[in-house]
Amino acid sequence: GSSLMLRPAAQVNVGCVPKKVMWNAAFVKDVLEHADEYGHHVDMGSYSFDWPQLKAGRDGYVERLNGIYAGNLEGSGVTLLEGHARFVGAHQVVVDGADGGSTELSADHVLIATGGRPIIPADVPGAVEHGIDSDGFFELEELPRKVAVVGAGYIAVELAGVLHTLGSSVDLFVRKEGVLRSFDADIASFLNDQLVSDGLDLVNHASVTQVD
Repeated sequence: GSSLMLRPAAQVNVGCVPKKVMWNAAFVKDVLEHADEYGHHVDMGSYSFDWPQLKAGRDGYVERLNGIYAGNLEGSGVTLLEGHARFVGAHQVVVDGADGGSTELSADHVLIATGGRPIIPADVPGAVEHGIDSDGFFELEELPRKVAVVGAGYIAVELAGVLHTLGSSVDLFVRKEGVLRSFDADIASFLNDQLVSDGLDLVNHASVTQVD
C-alpha cells in the first residue's frame, strides 16, 4: 500500500544540528584557553567573541541544509508539500498551503511525526513573560550577560555549558540533587563536579516559584 509521512524539520532547524554548531563554538573557546599548555601561544587578552557573526553563520548553514535535504527528497522522487495538514477521513489528509490552495491526499498508512515541544509552566508567575525555551535560545541576537537555566536534563546542561563557556554568567537550577540523574552515575557525578569547578553556579533542590 501507499504511505504518507507528516513531519516538521525540527532536528535540522532548532534541534541537534544548530546545537552542535553552538557546542563547537564553545569548544573552540575552551581550546584557545588551554592552547598554551600545548605550545600554542594565544593572547587571550585581546580575545573577543562575536555572537551575531556566529548566529548568522549558523543560520546560514541550517538554511543550506534545508536546501540540500529538499534536493535529496526531490532526487528520490518524494513529493514535498508544506502547509497545515488535517484529516478529513480515515485515510484522507488535506494540506492547506501558504498560498491559500489545498491538496487532498490519501494513503493506506499515515505517519504523524510531530516531535516534542517544551512546556513553559504557565502557573509560575513571570515564566511566560520572561522565560524562553530551547527554541528561543537559537533566536537570541546577543550573548546574554546573565542567564538562569532551569532543568537537570541534557538539553539544560548543554545550553548552560555553552552559554557559560562563551561568557554568560550562568545559574543552573535543578529540583533535586545534581544533573543527568537518569544517566550513568559515574558520568553524572563527574559532570556535576566539573560544572562547579568550571565556575557555573549549580543550585540544587530549587523549585522555581516566580520569575522576575
